[in-house]
Amino acid sequence: MNQARALFRLSLTVLIVLPLLSAAPDERAKVCAACHPKETAAYLKSSMGNSIATPSDTAGGHITSNASRIEISIAERQGHMIHSLSTNGLIAEHPIAYQVGAGKVGYTYIVRIGDYFFESPASWYRQHGWDVSPGYQNMGSVDFDRLVDSDCLFCHADSAKFLGSDGRRVSGVALQAIGCNRCHGPGDEHAKQPSPRNIVNPSRLGQRARNSICEQCHLEGETRLLNPGKTWQDFHPGEELERTATTYLLSQNGQEIRAVSQVEQLALSKCVRASGGKLWCATCHNPHRAAANRASEIRGICMSCHPALSKAAHPVIKECVGCHMPRLTPDDIPHSASTDHRIVRRPAPLPKPENVKVEIAAWQEPPAEFRARDVALAELVIGGSNGLQSLRESGVKRLEALPQREKENDPAVLSGLVSIGLQRRDLEQAIGFARRATQLQPDSGFASLNLALALQNSGDDAGAERQLLHTIELDPSQQAAWTNLTFLYQRQGRQADKIALLDRYLRWNPQSIWFRQLKGMMSEAH
Repeated sequence: MNQARALFRLSLTVLIVLPLLSAAPDERAKVCAACHPKETAAYLKSSMGNSIATPSDTAGGHITSNASRIEISIAERQGHMIHSLSTNGLIAEHPIAYQVGAGKVGYTYIVRIGDYFFESPASWYRQHGWDVSPGYQNMGSVDFDRLVDSDCLFCHADSAKFLGSDGRRVSGVALQAIGCNRCHGPGDEHAKQPSPRNIVNPSRLGQRARNSICEQCHLEGETRLLNPGKTWQDFHPGEELERTATTYLLSQNGQEIRAVSQVEQLALSKCVRASGGKLWCATCHNPHRAAANRASEIRGICMSCHPALSKAAHPVIKECVGCHMPRLTPDDIPHSASTDHRIVRRPAPLPKPENVKVEIAAWQEPPAEFRARDVALAELVIGGSNGLQSLRESGVKRLEALPQREKENDPAVLSGLVSIGLQRRDLEQAIGFARRATQLQPDSGFASLNLALALQNSGDDAGAERQLLHTIELDPSQQAAWTNLTFLYQRQGRQADKIALLDRYLRWNPQSIWFRQLKGMMSEAH
């Protein structure tokens, strides 16, 4: 992660320790299946029930990317899937720990380095086969270095337990697929004394609480911000999601300029609006019902409201989705397509108006006491990541206008203020806010790195060195800390310290192509 990206990213920390009926997925399923055998069996075959797993037997393959000048091979050795990356004369290879996804679109893969997870640069796409993973396509330098943290895994795994306020270092708990508790809440008491009163039935909830269960994973927006003091584990089925986190959309006069998520698209549907909320995600997506003929089932749902159709337009009605919910190709995931949930009368592309005012809006407003803080952070993040200077400037003004108590006690706000101070070259301010952030989150490698960068920008090399070393102790996966310290030693002519530092990193991650290249360049320079 480079310095600019590190400073724009806010420390929206999450710690996932979700309640489980038991440690093993088969035992958990047995508990539910004792009373709900059909529902459990159908769920275990669903996409959510197979959201993450150890690698399946997918045929080996080979990827060549001229843009990135890499070659990746996928093979099986002694019962393990191995991904090997070759670039610039160096090879890195890792056994795959997990595959992410149920295979409907494809699989992305996770490797484990020490106590950290990283995304493999190779993914398998059902429509294409093997190719470069999402996020790696346009990178000039490719390695196994895209960290998979608790933010990433929240929607893909149920038992991911991460340590520290940053949610980056994983404990020894094995990852499991999304379980019953994600929609129904903790099931321990219900298993002991089954009652409708001690389990959540989403269909019986109010509209906001019901929809929040789906929105926790299927509403991406432009950014999602945890409210102060919240982690993702604080959301429990039956509650409204905006009491834990707020999703912000980037719009132009109310029209989305990005590929919207399923929830956003569905809200645009006339069918949903006319139903008064009766039509919702589970109307068509019931994870407990394995439909023998899904097209026929959805046709039945549609015709319950549209029994009389034009025979000229519908001479034969076999299914409805092909015409009214066509497949769209997203910009961010290659070789894939997603269903248009607007349920359009006639197929039409997503609107992308130009030369109009850019605004952001909360999908659902958070509690009133958090609104000023959340919109300030959203404008700062979205404006910075999309190059929208006016939006970022608005976020800066809003953030600086927050009450002093929020500036002193909210790590996310402090992180934003650090980035503002560095951009303005107000280094005293940046250092002050960065120090306060480390006091609030002493175990955060991100907060420590921010302080190190502020010190380094101020010319305090000795202080920066101490803080960079501390960052490495807290979180060795913070590559920017290693790189910045390496170049600090380079500027000071401390050759022995520089090589010793690179050797130390390579003892932690011997396969790193970037740090092997860096060591080679530094050694030649000497």
